[in-house]
Amino acid sequence: MKDCILKDNERLDDLQRDNLFVIQNSQQYCFSIDSVLLSDFVKLSPSDRALELCSGSGVISILVNAKCHPHSIVGIELNDILYDMSVRSLEYNSISNISFVHSDLRDAIKFVNKGSMDVVFCNPPYLKVLNDMSRISPRFLSTKYETTTTLGDILSISTNCLKDSGRLYIIFSTPRLQELLSLASRHNLCLKTIQFVYFKREVPSALVMCEFVKNACVSCTTLAPLYVGD
Repeated sequence: MKDCILKDNERLDDLQRDNLFVIQNSQQYCFSIDSVLLSDFVKLSPSDRALELCSGSGVISILVNAKCHPHSIVGIELNDILYDMSVRSLEYNSISNISFVHSDLRDAIKFVNKGSMDVVFCNPPYLKVLNDMSRISPRFLSTKYETTTTLGDILSISTNCLKDSGRLYIIFSTPRLQELLSLASRHNLCLKTIQFVYFKREVPSALVMCEFVKNACVSCTTLAPLYVGD
């Protein structure tokens, strides 16, 4: 089956959990530590219906599903190559309660009913579009830069898809935290949990993970810092 399912420049990466694998393409964007961190941060119950925005190669949904065993997960990805790999990863792992959709995020409510999701999670592009993008590798244009979706889009779509008291889990750039919190408040998302990620103890946090709740006023818990690396 391995020989049949892989295409040129592709490989199977072991996710080190439940004998699960994900297809990666060396010529495309490959998942990194932020995807693994978010998958561990997300909390789901067995009855939850979840939506992943910017689902990429499917690694976060696959890991979250293995950890939490929710009712269902729908992932939406615009990049056709990443989407195709995610679908084949589901086939390879024989996963039936996850489905991936090839679409613009703005069309999310065509695939999930408005206000129907218990949870949304997302590892979005962190970087704003530059005046000159000519030197940026094409494989990073939509995965690292806000060329096809913005933080505002992510939060607006999340609010539209979530039930009241539904939860959004997101990992984002710490230097843009103020923008994230401001936009979240504008979209009726209240911060419930926050955790800062550090790659070195002597330098500022690079990433932050947040849990938001829709249309609910909740107290905020700051988790202990998460140190990755030295």
